[in-house]
Amino acid sequence: MMDDVEEMGVVGSQPGFNLVALVDRAEGYTDTSVLGIPDWTGAKLLEIEKGGATELYDYGPLNTGDPETLAKFISETIKAYPAANYGLIISDHGASWPGVGGDESHDHDSLTLAELDQAIEQGLADAGVDKLAMLGFDACLMATFEVASTMAPHADRLLASQELEPGHGWDYTALEAAYRGATVDELGSALIEGFRNQALASGTETEITLSLVDLENFAAVDEAVSTFAAALTARVAD
Repeated sequence: MMDDVEEMGVVGSQPGFNLVALVDRAEGYTDTSVLGIPDWTGAKLLEIEKGGATELYDYGPLNTGDPETLAKFISETIKAYPAANYGLIISDHGASWPGVGGDESHDHDSLTLAELDQAIEQGLADAGVDKLAMLGFDACLMATFEVASTMAPHADRLLASQELEPGHGWDYTALEAAYRGATVDELGSALIEGFRNQALASGTETEITLSLVDLENFAAVDEAVSTFAAALTARVAD
C-alpha cells in the first residue's frame, strides 16, 4: 500500500485535479518514508503532489473501521476541494458483504457493507453532493451483487474485483487519465489497463479480475434478481 501511495505521487495534484489520501499505518510492516514523509504510525491526511506530499493533518491513532471516520473524510475533503466530479477509492483487505478493511490498531475493526453504506451516504449528504462519479475498491472480492446493489445510490460507477487481488494492487499512475480530462468510463478503463499491465510485469496476470460496473442502470439487475429469488422460493416451497 505504501508503494501505491508512491505511485500516486507520480501523478499528484495538478490544476483542475486534486488527489487527497487518508493513510493509516500500523506497526510492524515497514519503516520506510512515503513521498518524503518519514516513517510514522497512525493516520495522516495527505495532499499528494508530484514527487511528494503535504501533510494536512496528523490524526495519530484513528479507527478507520469506524464509519464516522470515512464519513468525515468524504465530507471534509469535498468541502476543501470542490470539484465537478468526485471519486473515492478504498484500499485494504476486502470480503464482499462482510465489508472491507480491518484496523489492526483498533482490534481489527472493519467497515461492514452496512457501515460503508451509512458512511458514504452521510459523507455525501454533509457535503451537499448527490453521488460520486466513481467508487473503487482496491481490495479482494468487492465486485459482488450485494456490494453493487448497496452502493448503487451513491455512485455512477463501481470499480472492483470479484476475485482475490495480488498484493501489488492497482497501478495508481493510471490516475493521470483523470487530470487529462477523462470521462468516468475512460478513467475506469485506464485503471483496469494499468492493473493488467502491472500484473503482467509482476507475473500475476492469471490471478486478476477487475470490472467497471454501471450502477446507474443497476435497478434492472436488482429487479431480475428479485424475480429469480421469488421464483426459486416458490419452487422450493412446492
